[in-house]
Amino acid sequence: MDTNTTGGCLCGAVRFQTKGEPFAINYCHCADCRKHNGAPVVSLAGYKTEQVTFTGTERKKYESSPGAHRAFCENCGTPLTWEGDGGELGPIFELHISTFDEPEQMVPTSHAFEPERLPWFDVADDLPRFEGFSDLSPLLHHGPSSVAMTKAKG
Repeated sequence: MDTNTTGGCLCGAVRFQTKGEPFAINYCHCADCRKHNGAPVVSLAGYKTEQVTFTGTERKKYESSPGAHRAFCENCGTPLTWEGDGGELGPIFELHISTFDEPEQMVPTSHAFEPERLPWFDVADDLPRFEGFSDLSPLLHHGPSSVAMTKAKG
């Protein structure tokens, strides 16, 4: 993966550039991410704030929970980031993989907030599934939920 990547919103008004490797690339199943994107699951690449530069139009932010903001383009509505405290990492940006110019470079390595996954949707991979934030919460299992796979076959 190229360590300097670029991306932006649908209309091109908000652009970003990253420097260095992301600290994580995950699927997120939490209800807030799903609601923010109108999707059954979201994929995010996490960076420390000093690794990301925004240009163009100022992104609009919404405080979705205390200390956590979700940013979007006020012109076209494209969801761009989750922004907040990354614990030991300090302030972080999680950028939506679909907003990168070359999203195929951003390959998820785990699933976060597996218990909030919609029961009718699962991703058929062997990645680890975590209770909360990946690597910061209990590992639940690897691969798809056996319940979801049974229903899909049945």
